[in-house]
Amino acid sequence: MTKRLFLNKCMVVAICTGILFPWGLTAQEGEYTVRIKQPVGDTIKKCPGEKIIFLAEGLNADGSAFDPNQVTFTWDMGYDGKVETGPTINFTYPIGGHYLIRLYVTGLNGPASKNIPELHAFIGIRPFFTGTRSDQASICSGSEITLTGFATPVPWSGDSYPFVNSHTDYIWSGAGIQSNRNGISRARPPLDKSHQDYLFRVMDDFGCYHDTTITVYGVYADFDMEPKTGEAPLEVTFTVDSSSNGGMESSITYNWEFYENTDTANLLTTTLDKYSFEIPGEYTCRVVARYLQCTYIYTHDEYIRVDSSLLEIPNVFTPNEDGANDYFQVKGLSLKTFHGVIYNRWGRPVFEWTDPKTLESGWNGKYLNTGSNCPDGTYYYVIKATGYDKDKYAEKENETDPDPDIRYEGGVYKGFLTLIR
Repeated sequence: MTKRLFLNKCMVVAICTGILFPWGLTAQEGEYTVRIKQPVGDTIKKCPGEKIIFLAEGLNADGSAFDPNQVTFTWDMGYDGKVETGPTINFTYPIGGHYLIRLYVTGLNGPASKNIPELHAFIGIRPFFTGTRSDQASICSGSEITLTGFATPVPWSGDSYPFVNSHTDYIWSGAGIQSNRNGISRARPPLDKSHQDYLFRVMDDFGCYHDTTITVYGVYADFDMEPKTGEAPLEVTFTVDSSSNGGMESSITYNWEFYENTDTANLLTTTLDKYSFEIPGEYTCRVVARYLQCTYIYTHDEYIRVDSSLLEIPNVFTPNEDGANDYFQVKGLSLKTFHGVIYNRWGRPVFEWTDPKTLESGWNGKYLNTGSNCPDGTYYYVIKATGYDKDKYAEKENETDPDPDIRYEGGVYKGFLTLIR
């Protein structure tokens, strides 16, 4: 009976041990060692910026793996004092060179590992690109350019593990490449696309790519414009905000081009930095910059908006000097010509004006605006106006105005108004 109870206790202990240390791992006790399981071997070759996965494994004295939660893993990465912790880490070396990685392991409740594994990391070194150039400083100086690339290896001598990368696969890339061999390329860059960047790439014996970029100058220009909206004629000033052709910006010439968005076939041009838009509408504006035979076109992403012609005529006003509706005024926008006369009921002119823009240009209810007050009552006006809108408000026969109180005859607006004090 007693023996039976003892066997049951052993079974309970085994079960508990299995729960505490799954997958066959046992607690770390006494002497133990560690190893760098990944990367495999004691030397690796990688590229700058390439992520490297490091994996550590602990072994008991009998060679069995132990529970990694019983120890602290500390990785000295050999670069800029960087230290990482944990059995599995990721690390990236930003620059080339030789780096010695050491793994230190300390037990939570026991001694340190008997050994300190090491791993040598050789990271590809970026070469010097001295001599990488174009035979033309500007794509405007010739129809073809020759690109020449050199990569001079940079030897590592930072410690007792010197090495030097060799380089192959010299390749140029960019606009208009015609031929590309052994670091020499011929290109015909487009002359209307501003500056061009050409990338020169080499590959080293670690499989790492190293790049450099050179800029071959074309011509570039952008601009601003003010004002962007208003009534006709709208005078707009154009200002070049930035321009470049590699150092001779004063030699760039500019032509300005505009077209109304509903009439793209009618192109307006000027070489001046101002232009007066007379026809109402919405205009796209662009500059054509030229240097030697090089051309660049920049189109502004905003439009010039010129107000449509407008003529609004009221039918009553109250010149009692209360600050409200004291003048008989018309509202006019984008008008090319304007002339108006107001008559009393006997046909005698009491006011005449040619400017609908200002408050004082309206009738204040006095005889010729300076004499005695005109009496309350009905008056008659005759207004002739011509708009900038492609003959809008021009002298057209048989045209009707949407306001039934206004009669339109041969380009002349006629109607009645009421003066009330």
